[in-house]
Amino acid sequence: MTLVAGRDCGECAVCCTWPTIDKPEIQKQSGVACKHCTGTGCAIYETRPPICREWFCAWRTVEIFGEDWRPDRSGVMPYIETEGISQDFDLSTGIGLMLIGNPLKIVRQKWFQEFVLTGIMNSVPLFLSLPGPRGHQAATVSLNTEEMLDFIRRGLVKDGLEAALKILREWKFTPAVITHTGNDVAAEP
Repeated sequence: MTLVAGRDCGECAVCCTWPTIDKPEIQKQSGVACKHCTGTGCAIYETRPPICREWFCAWRTVEIFGEDWRPDRSGVMPYIETEGISQDFDLSTGIGLMLIGNPLKIVRQKWFQEFVLTGIMNSVPLFLSLPGPRGHQAATVSLNTEEMLDFIRRGLVKDGLEAALKILREWKFTPAVITHTGNDVAAEP
């Protein structure tokens, strides 16, 4: 994986909190900060597990995301998605947009709407997601739907995003099942 030159995480520690991690070397529920997270970085950065060394949000790996997309600044954690992509697409990967800030405020931002509009019109698989409550899986919906295209045709991208957000907010979040044991790094609540 190639990282975008000149970009580093800085004080962003979003990936240390929101994803569920279930690997033999490390386990953590979503919505819980890793116990090694200092709030502005990792206390064991030099010896962190392979999953932490190898995973990067799309802000670090995809050049189309500008500086203002850094997750702790934008409230959006973009990530590369490889699951749930329809055979109708020429691409085998897509982009997920996890709303970790104020979801309604984010989907009402012109920069966010323009990104979604451009992605959909260029047949890029796009997914919108909300993190689940502590210990639950995220809710994710595809944005490449006929309904969203209809909103776009009518010039109502914001309304389409708000409709997708409504679906996510009504989601019946399922508990994240951790199958590995022995190295739970979740910080105490």
